[in-house]
Amino acid sequence: MMNSKYAITFEETPERIKIIIPDPIRWSLLFIYTLALATWIGMIIVVISYLLRGQSSSLVLSAILVIWLIVWLLLGKFVWNRWQYQAANREVMFIDEEQIVLRRPVSILGITTAYDIHHVSPFYISDKHNCPAFDYAYMHVYFGRSVSTAEARQLIDQLNFRLFPELEEEE
Repeated sequence: MMNSKYAITFEETPERIKIIIPDPIRWSLLFIYTLALATWIGMIIVVISYLLRGQSSSLVLSAILVIWLIVWLLLGKFVWNRWQYQAANREVMFIDEEQIVLRRPVSILGITTAYDIHHVSPFYISDKHNCPAFDYAYMHVYFGRSVSTAEARQLIDQLNFRLFPELEEEE
């Protein structure tokens, strides 16, 4: 796309468009989320082993620990998603006739979200986050946070030209 250290690449087949947006790893955030993930796993092990040993003679304490464990598992899902987001060094966008898929791959893991293309708005640059975005129903979906403004503008123009040709006719 542009001559920069991290270039956006397009791969097009008759079935879909694949866009790879490089995103450098922010090592400080990855380190923080790795520590949070290790703490989360350690606490799960401690509480489960405590509950399984049966050292607690109090039913109330056991009930509180079970409730805490459920809340802790929900928190762990958040930490796991944030860790995967920070560990990915690229963002891959797949666009076909039916959907837009955003993927941040980490080996075979990673965050994948799909959006029905019939409910997607034209692409724009978010003023708040200064990155490419689109609206899906009531949500704002941000992607490509590491690209420069010029690259973002060029990417948005290409995506809107391909997916929303009626916009070109109006202008």
